[in-house]
This record gives sequence, structure tokens and C-alpha cells, in this order.
Amino acid sequence: MIRKKAWCAGLIVGLGILSWIFTPHLEAGTDDAAQVRQLSIDYRTALLTRDTKFLTAAVAEDAVNVGTDGRPFDRQALITKIEDPSFSYKKIEIEGLVVQIVGDIALTRGAAAVAMESSGKGATDNFRFVRIWQRRAGKWQVIYFQATHIQGLKTGDSTTIRD
Repeated sequence: MIRKKAWCAGLIVGLGILSWIFTPHLEAGTDDAAQVRQLSIDYRTALLTRDTKFLTAAVAEDAVNVGTDGRPFDRQALITKIEDPSFSYKKIEIEGLVVQIVGDIALTRGAAAVAMESSGKGATDNFRFVRIWQRRAGKWQVIYFQATHIQGLKTGDSTTIRD
């Protein structure tokens, strides 16, 4: 009986030590998730406000983007689109934003309802998206984005990002 109690006590102490050792790593992941979530909000704001300085810093030079039409485009094409005075985003609402961190990679996914104007004509789009961020030299950058059309988007979720 004494042996069993000693074994249980040792197990509890061992688990406590392991928990103490790995706690900083768990907290770092949470901090990373919060940072990437904020960057996602800032990314949305940059699209709405034409902040090409932020976009140039946040999107890796070798990033690949795939639009809802299935066509790939690079960072320069994104910047050129944002700088085009005949194009503007009027509204971007993000629903159900999920952030997953795996080491130096962060996956964000969700759905978006977008209103835009191009050459004086308005348009709306609803899509699901995946954006992959990678920590490079201590800084998170987008390395991949892909969007897929969906029929509609319900708003009002507590994780909605909007104006």
C-alpha cells in the first residue's frame, strides 16, 4: 500500500513538473494566436483603407493568392489592385474567424461577405477563405490565400469582424 501511495505521489509530482515545463509553450501559442487574429483584423482594415504599406509588409514577396475565380495572383497584383483608383472595397465582414498555430505556421479560416466597387459598378461576393501565415525572422507574413464562392453568409456571429 505504501508503494502504491509513493507511486501515485511520484506521478503527481512528475505531471506537475511536466506541466510547469510546457506552460510557456502553451502560452506562447495563445499569444501567437492573438497576434495573428489582430493581424487578420489589420489586414481587413488595410484592404478597406488602401494601406499598401501594411499589405507590402504583411504579405510575403513569394506569397500565392488564389481568387474565387481560381486564378492565382502574387503580392504585386494585390498591391496594384488596391492602388487602382477605379477599385475599392466598401465592406468586408468576416464570420467565424478561426486561428490555428502549428509552430511557425498559422492557419486562419472563415467566411467573408464583401462589397466592392470597380469602375463605378458595385458588386458583392460571399466566400470561404484560408490564409496561411508563416513566421519569418520573427514576423508573421501571409504566404498563401485561397477563396471559394459560397451562396450567402449569415451575420451576427460573435466572431464577426466588421465596421
